[in-house]
Amino acid sequence: MCNQKASIFSYPHASGHFGIERENLRVDHRGQLAMTPHPSALGNKQTNPEITTDFSESQVELVTPVASSLQETLSHMQRLTRTVYRGIGTELLWPLSTPPNHLPPNDQIPIADFGTAGKEKTAYRFYLANKYGRKRQLYCGIHLNYSFPDDLIGDATQRSFFYVQVAASALRHRFFLVHLLAASPEEIDGVCYRSARLSVHGYKNIRPIYLDYSSPSAYQQSMKKAVAQGLLEGPRELYQLVRIKGEGFEDLEQTPEAGRIELRIADLNPFFPMGINPSDLYLMHLYLLWCTQNRMSDFTVEQQKEADAWATEAAQTHFSDPFRSRMNQMFAALHRFLHHSRLPQVYDQALTQAQSRWSEPKLSYAARIKAACAENPQHAMQWANTQREQNLDSSAQRSPYTP
Repeated sequence: MCNQKASIFSYPHASGHFGIERENLRVDHRGQLAMTPHPSALGNKQTNPEITTDFSESQVELVTPVASSLQETLSHMQRLTRTVYRGIGTELLWPLSTPPNHLPPNDQIPIADFGTAGKEKTAYRFYLANKYGRKRQLYCGIHLNYSFPDDLIGDATQRSFFYVQVAASALRHRFFLVHLLAASPEEIDGVCYRSARLSVHGYKNIRPIYLDYSSPSAYQQSMKKAVAQGLLEGPRELYQLVRIKGEGFEDLEQTPEAGRIELRIADLNPFFPMGINPSDLYLMHLYLLWCTQNRMSDFTVEQQKEADAWATEAAQTHFSDPFRSRMNQMFAALHRFLHHSRLPQVYDQALTQAQSRWSEPKLSYAARIKAACAENPQHAMQWANTQREQNLDSSAQRSPYTP
């Protein structure tokens, strides 16, 4: 089941290449969805590689350039966040993954308009609106992209096998990060969720997509089959929380050649200026490194369904004793991994911090958000204003995170 071959990736490295994508909704001073066009001060959303829009015209997306460390990545995100605040005038960035209350009627939620040059992008968003509804597309989050050091993995064929196996492991154990990074509490149909975005009601494909992880070519063929069956328009519609990026994985025509892995798990976190606890980026990277030592040479449909069930439970407020046991097992495994690794101390600090949130439920992000909003229903606007002030404070020139 697990591939432990040391010849490809024998021990963990903190090196590699990193990038973050972050989505936020723009809102007005009342906390209502901004109906204004994408601000011209942020550049042309069709051509700006760092600041664009996602599904909605009101949904700004920040994309950091490729960096050689998480520290550098955070510095880029700090720079882009400040640029956005300076460009949106009196508007604010909504600090939560779930959209604000009192949204316009579904057909009035503005879809991103990319003009004549980007008409295919606009058309694709109308396709998503018709299939999923516009409100569901307003869920926002943070994606971590990571490329492993090429010189430690082998040739292109080995790298693609490696990424497919790591992605399978990351998907199988994703319940761990879903639970720890959940920050969008909501009650839906009588069920309390710590992450509405990651729940069965959130940002998911209408029908589960089960791909073949036995090899890169098998993965590609199973994706082609899903497209042929009408389950997906293409790879970009695959809403799994772990995705493989690269030639052949995104276009389905070229020979598969993986270039990076994408974790789409983290909810927006209102307690931090850039919407993410920097420590959680190290936690996610640690998780991916652990997955390299627990690679799966196959990931059967039954195993995928089981992983879906664990992830579904992880997004809920209440969980079972078996789930508690699995979380404890994961913490123990990651501590053992760290003990034998050469990783900097910041990774141990990130795991310890996460374990404190697990051990004391009231410290979890979701519990803190729920408590704050119960005390003051307008607390989200307080977070929005605080984040704006923190990012525009000209005296805050220090590094965003110092391990």
